[in-house]
Amino acid sequence: MADREKRPRPAPTPTNITRPFWDAVNDHKFLLQYDPDADKYQFYPRGISVHTGKQNLEWREVSGKGTIYSFTETVIPARGFEGEEPYLIAAVDLGEGVRLMSLLHNCTTEEVEIGMAVRFCWDKIDDDFEYFAFEPDR
Repeated sequence: MADREKRPRPAPTPTNITRPFWDAVNDHKFLLQYDPDADKYQFYPRGISVHTGKQNLEWREVSGKGTIYSFTETVIPARGFEGEEPYLIAAVDLGEGVRLMSLLHNCTTEEVEIGMAVRFCWDKIDDDFEYFAFEPDR
């Protein structure tokens, strides 16, 4: 719609559990929670380990590299993305063993493929927050 007004993108609301994650993203670092007993990472941030149920989680910086598990081209924009459609959203398997969804930048629908190598990049939301996104790791 030509008369559609672009709205601001929603910013995260950090909690005591998620604040370390969002603070790191704003510093262009990506932290995952790590369970040393299970020797596994988890995403999204939680108060306990999904692997052991313990509260002994550590925050560790990760590589930011992964591969495309799945993707879609979005033609009906979510709030804050009006005028940016079409855009790509991908499910990415990180090398650390977690899967997450995010925007995929700097490639077209014709260029993206399952198994493609990607790395983190960053999206400024407002003066207080950035989001992580992915781009091809060429």
